[in-house]
Amino acid sequence: MDTDKFISAIDIALVETDNIVERFEYYSSNTEPIKSVKEVLSLLKKEVQNHNENINKRVLRAMHDIGIASYREFSSTALEKALDNVIEVLYNDIPLYRQLPPLGMDFGKGDPV
Repeated sequence: MDTDKFISAIDIALVETDNIVERFEYYSSNTEPIKSVKEVLSLLKKEVQNHNENINKRVLRAMHDIGIASYREFSSTALEKALDNVIEVLYNDIPLYRQLPPLGMDFGKGDPV
């Protein structure tokens, strides 16, 4: 895995998360699902920077939930594309990711990870 390229993809997704808040009145950075998306992406970035050979499984499972949310909440937006790029790296470069089930969490109901 190209760590720098992956971190760049995560950063782009974080920027697009902020951009969607600016573009649509419906979203706020302090409400769900934006809040959880930013939190999980930030945790993933930290894991990649500090433990890229052994990323926390709960963070990976939370990314499955983010992927599901991206299709439901952010369809046809730049954020959906940015999240797809991050998830593509996870699928292609982290074999464990494909085997992990989603956390199945409800955003906004407790700590996502």
